[in-house]
Amino acid sequence: MTLDTVIGGCAVFYLDGQPEMDSHRLAILEDCVADLDGLLEELSDDSLGYFQRLRRLATALVDLGRQA
Repeated sequence: MTLDTVIGGCAVFYLDGQPEMDSHRLAILEDCVADLDGLLEELSDDSLGYFQRLRRLATALVDLGRQA
């Protein structure tokens, strides 16, 4: 649930029109991606798809932040 909340919060921050993702949020998102990488192998099919999409969202936000 924490991963979902943190990544969702960063997405809302970005979608609210912030010009760029700050370095603190980028570091947090990178940590979330690393955590998800460690969890994905352990998840059942029921939840795997959701957390794969959550990882893609976090990765996309990191990529956007690096482009700025």
